[in-house]
Amino acid sequence: MAIKFRKKTELFTFYDSKGKKIERETEVRLDPLTGETSRLVYDAGLAITPPDYTEEADKTKGANCPFCPENIDTMTPVFPNMIAEEGRITEGGAVVFPNLFPYSKHNGVAVFSGDHYVRLSEFTPELIVNAFKAAQKYIHKVNITDTHAKFSSINWNYLPLSGGSIIHPHLHIIVSDSGTNYQTAVYKKARQFEMETGTKYFAALYETEKSLGERWIADTGTVSWLHAFAPKSHNDYIGIFNHAFSIKDIQETDWKHFAKGLQSIFASLTEQGFASFNFILSVDPEEKEPVHVRLIPRLVIGALDTSDINFFQALHQESLTYKVPEEITARARLHFEN
Repeated sequence: MAIKFRKKTELFTFYDSKGKKIERETEVRLDPLTGETSRLVYDAGLAITPPDYTEEADKTKGANCPFCPENIDTMTPVFPNMIAEEGRITEGGAVVFPNLFPYSKHNGVAVFSGDHYVRLSEFTPELIVNAFKAAQKYIHKVNITDTHAKFSSINWNYLPLSGGSIIHPHLHIIVSDSGTNYQTAVYKKARQFEMETGTKYFAALYETEKSLGERWIADTGTVSWLHAFAPKSHNDYIGIFNHAFSIKDIQETDWKHFAKGLQSIFASLTEQGFASFNFILSVDPEEKEPVHVRLIPRLVIGALDTSDINFFQALHQESLTYKVPEEITARARLHFEN
């Protein structure tokens, strides 16, 4: 087996105030591609209460939201003609325009539709497909006009817990000369993996995980879904566009398959009490590995609404999870079967 799933267990022994012995395990897992570690820690019963943003949505919609239909033409900027002759890119009800405060050389914002507050259960295949096709159009235009910008991604901060500053659902499309730390590490290690094994990493990951069955979830047409062995959060879903190695390779059928799988992921998140997430769709700059996505939930913990990110993730740059990946996989798989 070319892919190795490595982990080790650390045992902490201590005593309660009455002298009763307590033993708690921490499992350290290594990412099979990058070698980065993730810690599966003791779950004392993570209680998740999904927030309801109905009141906030009512306060921020319409005149107070630049992404609502009555404002989008007057409150959002436009692209140069070489990107969009009409100033913005559209697909169905989705609209793409420049980010006023860009993260990169090229940064588009894709608004899903005119609906200001869309709950996870309300995202239809049409909404998802239109937004991602509009983002795809933008990346394709940038790829044609700027051959130096090789690193592309479609990103999603859903609701405030994820870092989203506007409730109205939208994507961030980044095209840059420089890859992020994630992109640089993944594609550098993928090249190394292919040199050592003669196999492309994501193809090997898919085949291995499907064979083992421990973290493989389902195939939705041309898109395959699994859970990460060394997760970056309490859930960590990976989707692989098996036949698409560039953004232009993704066809309408692929987007529909992707949307179907994403709806099942949303159902799994909702069942667990999660209502917010971070998402990335990443494109290999040399088109040697298939397009892939990752999605992790975001939440607050306890009565103080404590952030789910602490010194471990922020400074040690090591992910924590209270949930066992194989158990989450089994739960998620049921939503795909339904």
